[in-house]
Amino acid sequence: GFENRYTERSIHLPDTFWCYNPHGMSINSSEALPEVNELPALKNGYITFGCLNDFSKINTATLHRWGKIMRSVPHSRLRLLAPHGQRRQWVLDQMQQCEISQDRIEFADRQPRIPYLAEYHKIDLCLDTLPYNGHTTSLDAFWMGVPVLTQVGNTVVGRAGLSQLTNLQLPQFVAESEEQFHSRAIEWAKNLDDLAEIRRTLRERMNASPLMDAKRFAENMEAAYQQMWHNFVDS
Repeated sequence: GFENRYTERSIHLPDTFWCYNPHGMSINSSEALPEVNELPALKNGYITFGCLNDFSKINTATLHRWGKIMRSVPHSRLRLLAPHGQRRQWVLDQMQQCEISQDRIEFADRQPRIPYLAEYHKIDLCLDTLPYNGHTTSLDAFWMGVPVLTQVGNTVVGRAGLSQLTNLQLPQFVAESEEQFHSRAIEWAKNLDDLAEIRRTLRERMNASPLMDAKRFAENMEAAYQQMWHNFVDS
């Protein structure tokens, strides 16, 4: 609905504009990737929310939104990818304003791909960023069995979560408002059995989705290029 704000004409692909390979940019595609583990909350006794998106996507409003959720979910933890130093302290200061103690915040470092993917072994449910959603990072989370709770934004970069979860047929992780984002996070924190089942089946769901169907993606792209050419010739 925002096409009139773009200089160039938007072309809509039928499924997705992602074509995901879990090996990422790795030259050695035969390298073994971490397997999906059991939902960590079942062993820990508390739920760990997480976000491994690029730290530039995290702002004050996002942290306060997450802090409100953590106040409503006793003993919950939050695990973030954040640089050392002032930025981590800023996170702690913001969460303290939300009455969340420092011992409930965990930090992860940037790492090579294999240990980075293994970070999802410590996370039960990812919380998406707004106004710029996770993109490839969310696909990594899904591959590792971790669903991403998203709030729908007003621009294309704020609707990535909606697009990906629609392709995965998981609308129960899509929130249309901040209030629904808050309530759904609380609901999932209480519903560990279903969260564990989704974790167990999410990689299979990813494999079966358009997000990993390279042939289908290529055919859709070819059809789009053909349509662009016909539009150009006819104009």
